[in-house]
Amino acid sequence: MDAIQLLHTVERHPTHERADQQMTEANSLSADPDQSATQPVLVLRPSTRALFGFICVMAIFFVYLSLIVVGQIEMSRPTSGVGEGLFAILILVIIVFVVAKARQVDFTKPIMVIGPDGITGQKLPKLIPWSIIERVDIPQTRWAELIYLTVRKDADPEILRQLRKRQPLERTVAIPHRWIPGFSSSEVKDIVNRYFESSQRG
Repeated sequence: MDAIQLLHTVERHPTHERADQQMTEANSLSADPDQSATQPVLVLRPSTRALFGFICVMAIFFVYLSLIVVGQIEMSRPTSGVGEGLFAILILVIIVFVVAKARQVDFTKPIMVIGPDGITGQKLPKLIPWSIIERVDIPQTRWAELIYLTVRKDADPEILRQLRKRQPLERTVAIPHRWIPGFSSSEVKDIVNRYFESSQRG
């Protein structure tokens, strides 16, 4: 998910400035050992190592399949090379897609910050407070990668517009619970559920 995004220069907008400020405040909170012990802040940061590693692996497969197609590598069984050629094209499309998505990411800032006050991120126009979260869907299956937060229909229109544009599900924020450094998947699920339940009681 998303494990993949890159550097892009954009015009600064007031909403971006507010989001940056909120993410900075969240980072300063996580630096406070006393407060973060009871109210941990989950910070998802972009990884250039993971990005380049993924691209290199895909590029190796692309080159290998391309050599089969042009006859530089002989297979144990005769092959027309059509299947390998199609797979090579598919891999090339994936590489281009990943690079294009990565260009939209600022690698100097967190992709997402989840704290006691809410969720901020590079793709979000402003802080999403827990008070406007309607439902939290925490996957129980072993291979599920995301926690889904559903925002209320009467939430800030700016937030709703952005979620409809960026997310596959309407009014939904997806949190990759396996990719938060320093926290296990179960810990991320517990923290998200705790913040949500606390907002419901408040």
